[in-house]
Amino acid sequence: MIVKLGGFGYSCNTYLILDKYHILIDPGMYANIIDEIEKYTSKIDFVINTHCHYDHVGVDHLIEEIYNCPIYIDDKEVRHLKNADHVVLAELFNSKLIPPKEVLPISELEDVEIIRTPGHTYGSITILYRDGLITGDTLFAYGVGRTDFPTGDIIKLRESIAMLEKIANQRDIKHIYPGHGEIGDRRAFQYAKLFL
Repeated sequence: MIVKLGGFGYSCNTYLILDKYHILIDPGMYANIIDEIEKYTSKIDFVINTHCHYDHVGVDHLIEEIYNCPIYIDDKEVRHLKNADHVVLAELFNSKLIPPKEVLPISELEDVEIIRTPGHTYGSITILYRDGLITGDTLFAYGVGRTDFPTGDIIKLRESIAMLEKIANQRDIKHIYPGHGEIGDRRAFQYAKLFL
């Protein structure tokens, strides 16, 4: 089961997968996400970040501390999250990132289907879960993520979305769980083409 949490203000949508593992995807930037999590579970096995921007990773350190769980991110973005450097864009949100104590590369994570989807950032990922794609800021219900931030690349984004569309058709994906806004469906790929 996937539960959508958060999504308030500038913070991202947070997703909680309750299955064999309790997985928190993109905790966001507000501590009140913990109250929402507690409505469903008192255990988080691990966190997956779809990319390293502050609005997705801002409270990683709190989740790590409260639930004693590892934090995963694409291998290319481990150093950005660990060092809280300019690529995380904390200053854009008038904030400062407190990095988690331990950040692990997504390549070390098993039992979760990860698709590398560079474009919004060079380490953006999508998680395939049952009949859904959790796309972070790669693909929204009615658009795509920006590519004008550090490590963004519009050509890579175009390629990633084309690849996701192919996978969505092959795997009969029904739901697109984006990093911001409403949950969508495969029509999201048609809307994306208007921006690419």
